[in-house]
Amino acid sequence: MKKPSHLHIHGEPVKYSKMENRSRSRHEYHTARWTRRSRAFRQEHPLCNRCKGKGIIRAAQVTDHIVPVEVCGDFWNEENWQSLCTPCNIEKGIEDKKLIQQYRNEQRKTN
Repeated sequence: MKKPSHLHIHGEPVKYSKMENRSRSRHEYHTARWTRRSRAFRQEHPLCNRCKGKGIIRAAQVTDHIVPVEVCGDFWNEENWQSLCTPCNIEKGIEDKKLIQQYRNEQRKTN
């Protein structure tokens, strides 16, 4: 099956090449434990948290860490999880990259 050249996130095109060139995610995301816990969390919280905050009702497909794990340090803390739809998860991922970079820069300054 041929991969489409782009997908749309809230009406805006996103090129797959940007997503293909990203670094591999943490190993925890590829475990049976994460699959079970993430699925159970989304069953308890079936709507996208960000969309809900905008008055939009949209089903969630992803369990996201509110504060990136690289910053908070605790992958398994469910109080730091939220359900998101795929478009919101991609948007938040872009925001998280900036936050993680700021965090790393601050860490370098203090070390």
